[in-house]
Amino acid sequence: MGTFTSRVMRLLADQLTGTSVREIDALFDDRGVALGPPQPKDNDESVRRERMRRYLLTLDLSDAADAQRLTAIFGDGLQTFIRDASVGWDNDNSLRDKWVRILREDGFDVDETTGAVRMGKAGANLTKHALNALTDPQSIHDHLRRLGDSVDTDPRLAVSTAKALIESTAKCVLTTRGQSYTRAAKVPALVNAAQESLGLAPKSVSDEDRALRQALQSLVTLTQSVTELRNSVGIDHGAEEAPRWVRPRHARLVVGAAQVWCQLMLETLADPDAPWRGAES
Repeated sequence: MGTFTSRVMRLLADQLTGTSVREIDALFDDRGVALGPPQPKDNDESVRRERMRRYLLTLDLSDAADAQRLTAIFGDGLQTFIRDASVGWDNDNSLRDKWVRILREDGFDVDETTGAVRMGKAGANLTKHALNALTDPQSIHDHLRRLGDSVDTDPRLAVSTAKALIESTAKCVLTTRGQSYTRAAKVPALVNAAQESLGLAPKSVSDEDRALRQALQSLVTLTQSVTELRNSVGIDHGAEEAPRWVRPRHARLVVGAAQVWCQLMLETLADPDAPWRGAES
């Protein structure tokens, strides 16, 4: 999901600095945002940025509707860059590219063609740093996209996909480490092998790091639970009666467990100072 980080908000503040107050009023008013009381700052005398602060004051970004309003305002700003470029007013696309890059990195869905900006879908998210550990993370991206599409609409599919995400991550780690696995290998065996290849097997941790050993063992247990839930409620096995108790909240729990494991594995794979590299040399 998109997050209104300080750098995301700076995009809007910097853009509005070169915009008239009347245009700022129209931008927020068109999205149903009310103007709040004056918000002066001693270290910032910009009338335009103060105008923006007054509008932002009336938004509760923990509320989905208000978050959507502000997201739409970012979309309006991005569409301005695209429109200006199309009519020849501004041939420099660096600002547009900066908006697209930062919004995407902070979890927003951005359509570069139309300039539409959306909050993003619920589901698993892995950091760019983690995904960069893989030469070809396409299979991981595919699972992440499917999770975003299914957590709220088809939680049973999300549970099945969470298990597939763990399995694909384990296989990618093993392949990157130059280790083989059989096509018949089950997820628990793949998980154990992948963790061991990165020096993350609980048994590899010394007695002095007891808490770390317990944490790593808990990760193994998490993946086992995801697999067992998929076997009981997933869509991959035919059943006489579909389980009706599965809700999006259950799917989010399972997806979160898969995300924690996959994130640690890929970040450890990417870390140039990870212990497994020393053992390898």
